[in-house]
Amino acid sequence: MKTLRTTVAATAILMVWLFAAGLALAATPDEDMRPIKSGVSITGVIEEDYSDGLLLTTDEGTTYLVLTPEEITLETEEAFHKRFKGKQVTLTGNVYRDEDGSLSLFVATLPAQ
Repeated sequence: MKTLRTTVAATAILMVWLFAAGLALAATPDEDMRPIKSGVSITGVIEEDYSDGLLLTTDEGTTYLVLTPEEITLETEEAFHKRFKGKQVTLTGNVYRDEDGSLSLFVATLPAQ
């Protein structure tokens, strides 16, 4: 019985790990994917809600999912969101459009101020 519980627990942990790994992979543009715009600066407001990730909305109503490289930790991204939510910022990076038409802005860094 103990072996069965261990197996079930290990399977559950593996499933959570694979799901998290899939989310991490989805948060970066594919290597063979080309940006529709490179090196652009976009000014907008950081959305209050962080449940769908870091979102930047322009005055025109265009929303970008802000993607960061692996070197930027989740803690750093969360601290950036906490500090700038509801505030206007300018971010510079490459713009990508996914198959659903959603826009992403891949930035190399997040501004500290």
